Amino acid sequence: MSVNTNPFANYTLSIAAQYQDTKKGLTEAQKKPARKMYTTMDAMLQECVFLGATRFGTNYIA
Repeated sequence: MSVNTNPFANYTLSIAAQYQDTKKGLTEAQKKPARKMYTTMDAMLQECVFLGATRFGTNYIA
């Protein structure tokens, strides 16, 4: 069994652990949410008429 004689080991390990947690959190935050896919135009229009304008452009008429 080895005894750690470095007095700053726990301090350094806690900083490294916080860095890893922050890195994982930032990676998760940068992921884009999954887009909702509609199989038919009717399914999209049942949810909201204005979705067509965001998906097909501003000249979209329902």
